[in-house]
Amino acid sequence: MCRFLQVFCAIFSGVLLALAIPNEHYLFGEPLIGLFALLPLYLAVSSAQSYRSSFWICALQALVTHLLSSFWLGNFHGFALFTLGASAFGTAGYHGLFGWLYHWLFSKYTSQGSAASLSMRAGRLDFAVFARIFMFASLYTIWEWCKSNGFLGYPWGTLSMTAYRWPLVTQIAAITGCYGVTFLFALFAATLAEGLLVLRTLSKAITPRRYAEGYTRTAKVTAAFFLLALCYGLITYTIPRQPVKLLNAVLVQQNKDPWLSGDKSAIDISTRLTEEGLASFSAAEKEADVVVWSESVLGKNFPDAIHHYTSYPKEKSLIAFIREKKVPFIIGAPYTFNREKHQTANATILIDKNGKYAGNYAKLHLVPFAERIPGVEYEWVRNFIHNIAGFSYGWTQGYKATLFEIPLSTAPLYDAEKTEIVSLVSTTHKADTQPSVRIGTPICFDDAFGEVCRRLYLAGSEVFINLTNDAWSQTQSAEMQHFIVASYRAIEYRTTLARSTNAGFTCVVSPTGSILQSVPLFEERALAAEIPVYERKMTVYARLGDWLPILLAVLCTLLFAVITLSEYDRKNESFTTERMKALGIWFTTKADMSEWNY
Repeated sequence: MCRFLQVFCAIFSGVLLALAIPNEHYLFGEPLIGLFALLPLYLAVSSAQSYRSSFWICALQALVTHLLSSFWLGNFHGFALFTLGASAFGTAGYHGLFGWLYHWLFSKYTSQGSAASLSMRAGRLDFAVFARIFMFASLYTIWEWCKSNGFLGYPWGTLSMTAYRWPLVTQIAAITGCYGVTFLFALFAATLAEGLLVLRTLSKAITPRRYAEGYTRTAKVTAAFFLLALCYGLITYTIPRQPVKLLNAVLVQQNKDPWLSGDKSAIDISTRLTEEGLASFSAAEKEADVVVWSESVLGKNFPDAIHHYTSYPKEKSLIAFIREKKVPFIIGAPYTFNREKHQTANATILIDKNGKYAGNYAKLHLVPFAERIPGVEYEWVRNFIHNIAGFSYGWTQGYKATLFEIPLSTAPLYDAEKTEIVSLVSTTHKADTQPSVRIGTPICFDDAFGEVCRRLYLAGSEVFINLTNDAWSQTQSAEMQHFIVASYRAIEYRTTLARSTNAGFTCVVSPTGSILQSVPLFEERALAAEIPVYERKMTVYARLGDWLPILLAVLCTLLFAVITLSEYDRKNESFTTERMKALGIWFTTKADMSEWNY
């Protein structure tokens, strides 16, 4: 393949993946496009003639995907340079490094050139075909895992985001996490792309029989993987699930511009919407158990701010409003660990029905360079950040998987299994006698990371309620992309996920990832939600975490070792053979000369 076609395939692959990820046209994504998105990338890297070429092919593909699917990062005031520019080139460079691994693989097992080349460089051709397809899918899965975790983790722009509309496929997340979906889609694309290469060699009448046979067997394995995933999905998606409790929650979506200073308008809007939500429950002769306001609604730092909101707003203070409604509130607000050291967390605050501050959960995974700034302890770093963004300190990362225990107005449907609680904040001292539900409240970016929600789940969480403020993105696609990423947490832990957001997507998601209730994007709404709470069951993913990409990394490492050792043995054997031949000629010559001398 010529250089022009390689560049075209890299760009085309990035465009396809961006089209398959939730966007302004396909709000929930398009899995059929996602299934084929990596096919051009496979063709391009399989034909790369050097490590450098493979690096730029993969970097270009990742750059196009990121810019087209995460363009809304440019709307983040003050940090557009970091959020869009730095993340785009960082993602591209990261995938470029994996391009080196792709090239190493394809340079060892190539289908280019003649049948003789195939035989000489691939050894066993059936194994060569399997290695190319399996390792490509594995490396791409490992790449998405690497870029989605750690300090610089960014779980957007992933192949698994394209699959939401195929719930029978996404159910395997309860076993493998979202990376099982990535592996399946990458495996399909690689198998199909290799099939095109087989057809090309067939057209030139140079396809060795074992090459075609190896491909056929590998294609059958791919089909078997998909069939098993679909069977599992069909069983688990259709199985009836009976909730053990119901949590009546008012989820407030105030749709306020997050860049406007002051929190009075946010409080005014939220209190009005809360009234509407509580009225909806009253009309149905039900009581609300909790009211949830989204991330960063309040601007004053807790715990001291509880005194401020006792008299603010002046018309009717927030604390007076909560006491009047006699319902506990979970609200997004900053929490100060240490004022002298400027240690303040992006947090959720629990205020009980008596208007008393009852505890907080501090965000566990901070957005790099926007919430968490490396080197902020140095003055020159603070000055640099202040000149760019207008502030000097970021947030302080939370360290504890804190849960909130909320008393229920309705009795449990039946007794749920008791589980150990690691860290708990309760709104009542009578939780032993009154039915309650334990809530984990991942904040914004938190719900995009399986490990963060895993900590909350293992701590004893019975339901996740995510508080998010994505309104700054100003796009529907950004809201839906966050929702799609978060929906995998419901499947992975087979628990209900509710989301209270500033502008969207405010909804309730079932343990299969289906939407139970929702409100439109970018509208002032209150969702009076009956959130089903299911019996806690330990899924494979909850027990083992990201075991699949780790296993794939181990298998790839072993396969790399086998290939390297096999190549060394072949070279050593060839060297020995040549030496023996040379020695044979020398001995024959010496014998002839000896005979001639006589």
